[in-house]
Amino acid sequence: MLVLYKRVKTKHREFIYRTKCFYYNPSNSKKQRAVRTASTGEGKKKRNAHQKYLKIKHDCYENFDIGDWWVTLTHSVWREPEEAEEILRRVIAKVQKKLKRKGIPFVYYKTTEASETQRAHHHLLIRNTSPELITMLLEYWNEYGKVRDVQPITDMESGKLIKYFLDAPNHKNLTYKTFGHSRNLRKPEVITRVMPVGSVRENPKPPKCEEYGFKYVIDPQTIYNHDYDASGFVYQEYEIYKVRITETDEAESVTHRR
Repeated sequence: MLVLYKRVKTKHREFIYRTKCFYYNPSNSKKQRAVRTASTGEGKKKRNAHQKYLKIKHDCYENFDIGDWWVTLTHSVWREPEEAEEILRRVIAKVQKKLKRKGIPFVYYKTTEASETQRAHHHLLIRNTSPELITMLLEYWNEYGKVRDVQPITDMESGKLIKYFLDAPNHKNLTYKTFGHSRNLRKPEVITRVMPVGSVRENPKPPKCEEYGFKYVIDPQTIYNHDYDASGFVYQEYEIYKVRITETDEAESVTHRR
């Protein structure tokens, strides 16, 4: 059994995945794929949902930083989630059109949330490309509701903001949640290679940091060992981040070498 090692490098964190994989036969790739007749199984649906979740997380860590904006938009009246989503799309289109004329990029990630007892509302991560951007958003949204939060992002390293953005259904009892984003997002760097299954440890060690004076640290809360079904799929995942090497670290390193 082989393992596909995948390392996703974003601006703030790096993500490492080790996935069970099988031998790839290039000759089979040229054959036409048969028409799918069976419905997608529950295991496959679960894997697809998890991969979508991870992609959103990678994009957010790569594209947004301290000094960018966290915005919450609410509606003045009760609206069905789909209607609220359509209104947000129209407002964003107006802002994009006006900014494009001025040569200003509009980079965002959005989510729409609603429940049986809570009105539909929207959270947006917006790159701070111009002081005019928020003013335009306020102007166009005033017709539909209020801007409840307009806050500059002050913390990305802890991951609390991205976790809140992604995991709201788990603590709000939401019945509706969708994501969307602009087309001009930066793509994170992805490194892949095939490794023997013996290289996977239940308690992994961080890779060596290429930048002098820093080291990688594994966030222990992100270590996840799991099998979705008999085929395996995601075997292990965790997140790493850089920290500056301290005098204590250097002393411990010298002691180990001795």
